[in-house]
Amino acid sequence: MSRIITAYPPMQQILAGMPLYARSELPVLLAGEPGTGKELVAEALWQLSPRSGQPFLRINCATLLESLACSELFGHLQGSFTDARRSRCGKFKLAHGGTLFLDEVGDLPLAIQPRLLRAVEQGEIEPLGADAPIRVDVRLVAASNQDLPTLIAQGRFRHDLYDRLAVLLLHLPPLRERGEDILLLAHHFAQDAALLLGRERPVGFAAAAARRLKQYQWPGNVRELKNVITRAVLFSTGAVIRERDLSFTSQMPRLGGAALLPPVQALPVRPGRTQLEELLLAEGGNISALSRRLQVCSKTIYRWLHSHHIDLMQIRAAPGG
Repeated sequence: MSRIITAYPPMQQILAGMPLYARSELPVLLAGEPGTGKELVAEALWQLSPRSGQPFLRINCATLLESLACSELFGHLQGSFTDARRSRCGKFKLAHGGTLFLDEVGDLPLAIQPRLLRAVEQGEIEPLGADAPIRVDVRLVAASNQDLPTLIAQGRFRHDLYDRLAVLLLHLPPLRERGEDILLLAHHFAQDAALLLGRERPVGFAAAAARRLKQYQWPGNVRELKNVITRAVLFSTGAVIRERDLSFTSQMPRLGGAALLPPVQALPVRPGRTQLEELLLAEGGNISALSRRLQVCSKTIYRWLHSHHIDLMQIRAAPGG
């Protein structure tokens, strides 16, 4: 849990309960906006659990096309469908004995949800083409930045599956509610960025810069804060980060008089590879944030990534990404 930095009492209360949640075999559902640290919490639950010596696997449900979701999660046998040239273990079998993190579970295709319910309730999966189910021992941690009760009311998420996943429900607060955590995290990210970029380590923030950080609403939460501070360290020229060093997603710094990113309304229906990479870098690789920015669904963005052969993990690992 050393990677989770907070002085905010409700967040500290969540951390205080983590050893108890980790020791349990009950499913955990993490709710919260994008960038609030759900993946860090999922990892901490695994590290603190008796399963820490076993696999921790993660899968982003928003990337699962309905035609392949069953194979990705539960596996398939050779010849079970047209392109099944060899048998494949799904994530559940690969995570046997360990923990499986289902990120963006609200995007899981509705047709696959009964199979997931069976896996949660009975500890059984049935690979495509198999004659009988197989037993799996997997601890499930799921996360969603969507309001699952709303999806249930819309008929897009099963109520019984929600009940099974949300036995232990943790709501992670947005950064704008965490007060002094903003500067606490900003100092931490500044030190990390300086080391990464080979720059002088900042000794602090000018009063105007600190005030600006605290006043900003942080729609991208902690992930966005990290990106803003990384850019500030890159553009700063002294030991103190000033307000003019701060650049937010809607105020990207200019190079040579031209904006790094085109305005959203000027984008083509499907951005080119370079445009898409720049947009992703600006959002720190946050697909949900880019989805809101472009007003398209996250699955569309994943299809663009696939068609352009863009490695999302490389984008996220880039400075400021």
